[in-house]
Amino acid sequence: MNNELKSHPVLNHQMIDECGVLVVDVNSMPVGERPFQSDVLVIGICMEGSATFHYDMQPTQFVKHDVAITLPQHIFTYSSTSYDYKAILIIIAQNMFKKLIKRQSFVDYKKYHYRPSHHLTQEQFSKISDIVRVLKFVSETFHPKREETIENLLDLFFYTYTYYRGDSVESVTKAHRSEQLFSLFYDLLLANYNKHHFVTWYAGQLNLSPKYLSLAINKATGKTANQWIAIVITEQAKKLLRNREDMTVQQIAFELGFRENAAFCRFFKDNTGLRPSQFRHT
Repeated sequence: MNNELKSHPVLNHQMIDECGVLVVDVNSMPVGERPFQSDVLVIGICMEGSATFHYDMQPTQFVKHDVAITLPQHIFTYSSTSYDYKAILIIIAQNMFKKLIKRQSFVDYKKYHYRPSHHLTQEQFSKISDIVRVLKFVSETFHPKREETIENLLDLFFYTYTYYRGDSVESVTKAHRSEQLFSLFYDLLLANYNKHHFVTWYAGQLNLSPKYLSLAINKATGKTANQWIAIVITEQAKKLLRNREDMTVQQIAFELGFRENAAFCRFFKDNTGLRPSQFRHT
């Protein structure tokens, strides 16, 4: 995790690394203007009340009986929680995440990049909650088969949740072409947003025309490739402006791959309505 990054305190819990999974009850979120980012997989299960936040710049509401699966490297800014807010967080460490992506239950995990949450019925929520209770018990119990049991319970969770989401078995084993392209594009974007700002470069890396790539991404996510590039750069800019007071606006511009400070300021204002210096002091 980057040094400038702010994180929810529970994401740094020692048990996450000890057994690969932490299941914890929460009744609050780090509400405020500062965005934070996690390098672990987080599953949120809303038991009561609601929370509002921005997920990669998109306003989102998390309500009772919602389940959200958020992959590493996405950026959050929490706005508010209701007085009766209660949730369960399942935090999955990097080593466990790497094991998960090789398992059949999680093979199409990248769909959660752009559709992270789903609302369950009362019956569905009850069954998911039963799995989570057993997972919590096992994660807090020391025995030789703990890790193996946790992996099997996570399989059960993801198979069940995939079924409730309406994702067919075929889509789990063979993602739609547009979704596959988005996943490849998004991985490239996270690794290169501070060096390459244009669709042309990403399309070239994937041996596609810019038009075809943008149409495929729009089909999969409802947003164009240019919009995703702007989202990632803007959120990273916000993070640096809020959390790196030791950096000037010009230094941040160069860090994000802008050759001229003026170009960065225009970009930021076009996407937020504020100049970088204004945003930093709001």
